Amino acid sequence: MHGNGVPVEAVAKADTVLIWGDSQMEWKDLFPPETKPEIQDMAIFIGGEAGNLWCVLVDYMEQTYRAKPKITYSGCTGKPGWNVKFQKSGQSFGTFYPEKGSFSVLIVISYKLDSQMQAILPTLSPEIAETYRQAGDFMKNGKWIMFRIKDAADLEDYKRIAAVKMLR
Repeated sequence: MHGNGVPVEAVAKADTVLIWGDSQMEWKDLFPPETKPEIQDMAIFIGGEAGNLWCVLVDYMEQTYRAKPKITYSGCTGKPGWNVKFQKSGQSFGTFYPEKGSFSVLIVISYKLDSQMQAILPTLSPEIAETYRQAGDFMKNGKWIMFRIKDAADLEDYKRIAAVKMLR
């Protein structure tokens, strides 16, 4: 047990020992730019049901779309740190950001796909459907939406949106 009563899981990375259970540490601090994490490191950091869903997502993207995860570092002030991108034939499926207890996805939906998106909105959770409706313009190319995946229902919503993106 760590001093704050949180169970400690430690993973050695290079010469650094990372304390997973330390709620004081943020993702960007656990894995600075020079310490690239693995997919499993991200799942452990996320933890719980969402950590398991992270692994389900990676398997789903590889099996369904043959899209391999690309781990990249971003200095973006909104979501700094390591993230994962999935692409196939130049088509982006979004950028995924690990968080404690969940992960977020940033995805751009082309305006050309708006009628298909409108058709699936009733099948999405009210929160994610409203996020799409309220989404802002992304460089005149489409809607830029970001939402959190914390449970299986959220992941299913993402899968529906990804399927629409493949209609291009």
